[in-house]
Amino acid sequence: MNDHQSFALDTYHLSPELKLALLTKSDAAEIAIQLTNMEPWQSLGFTAMGLARYLVRIDPNFHCYCVFVADKLAGVIAVRYPWLRGSYLELLAIFTEYQKHGIGKQLIAWLVHETAKQNANVWTTVSNDNNRAHHFYLQNGFLPIGDIPDLIQLGCHETLLRLPITLAESNQT
Repeated sequence: MNDHQSFALDTYHLSPELKLALLTKSDAAEIAIQLTNMEPWQSLGFTAMGLARYLVRIDPNFHCYCVFVADKLAGVIAVRYPWLRGSYLELLAIFTEYQKHGIGKQLIAWLVHETAKQNANVWTTVSNDNNRAHHFYLQNGFLPIGDIPDLIQLGCHETLLRLPITLAESNQT
């Protein structure tokens, strides 16, 4: 762990093609529309207006970045930091046309790097019926911690997942 502040930059260049930039209000509107047409947000009945409000809310511990591939908006990552001796990945969404290109894996590596500056855990939750996301997190070293019923919506269960930083670092080598 070092003295550099986590999630302190406005822009992160993860590769020549992949960039993260702080979300703007206009980005939020476009992202919200995309999310309402994707799972699990579509099945859960989220609205574009509600999602946009969530993305732009003022909270000093909420860090929300647009994901750009070759300067085209490709998704969003939102992190709560600090949270339980680490960071909490609140939202990770890669638009359909950019999925299955390793972007999510690169974002998890960035998240681990930023969190490891001062803490030892990355946390997230995943809806139990979101099999693709569940598989993605398990493939990236997250461990199931427990079931949380009715967190997002009555009758919908979430699984709390933890990625210990030491485990994450060994998975990346």
